[in-house]
Amino acid sequence: MPATILYVEDEFTTRLLVLEALRGRGYHVDAVASAEEASRHVEQHPPDLVVLDWVLPGESGYDLLRRWRADGHRFPVILLSARDTVEHRVQGLEAGANDYVIKPFAIEELLARVAVQLRERGGEPHAELRLGPVRVDLEHELVHNGGKQLRLTTLEARTLQYLAARPGQTVPRDELLREVWGFPRPVRTRAVDNTISRLRGKIEPEPNQPRHIITVHGVGYRFQP
Repeated sequence: MPATILYVEDEFTTRLLVLEALRGRGYHVDAVASAEEASRHVEQHPPDLVVLDWVLPGESGYDLLRRWRADGHRFPVILLSARDTVEHRVQGLEAGANDYVIKPFAIEELLARVAVQLRERGGEPHAELRLGPVRVDLEHELVHNGGKQLRLTTLEARTLQYLAARPGQTVPRDELLREVWGFPRPVRTRAVDNTISRLRGKIEPEPNQPRHIITVHGVGYRFQP
């Protein structure tokens, strides 16, 4: 069965071009032009993937994405935006985007990124981590700790999953920025450190004296089960 994609774009010509390209790859694609239409479609027909423009009439794609994540929707989202600064890319990823594509973009690049997200979604189930009394459900982005339940952001879950897959290894910040955030080149940003700080607050018994996500000063981080 072909993957189902929801494409949210209000610019008519761009919508037609991308729609034709996606359908040409065999995907089942529905296209809408507003956040309101997208919300209604997701409730009636949950997609395998959403390609979402940041700027939409009415509610923005960025705000819609944050609302979807707050409501528990976990389908991958590729966020499209002409905002090309590091700060905007980090903002989009921290809102819950799985990937961030700068406009204007080459159709082939977008198709490749769609294929990557669908391949990752169809891969092995996400692991469940047990860290002492803490249980982390990476698939549903939840932390269970002593009767309390905390929600991880998509970026926090992806960061933790990447580190946990490499126990005992020092993972440089630049590697996390490249493999988790999608930055092709090193950039000056505190995004990784801020995400790690929030993660520690959710999974560590004493966040100021972490046992599981260890700082390797001047390099990056190491995960200890």
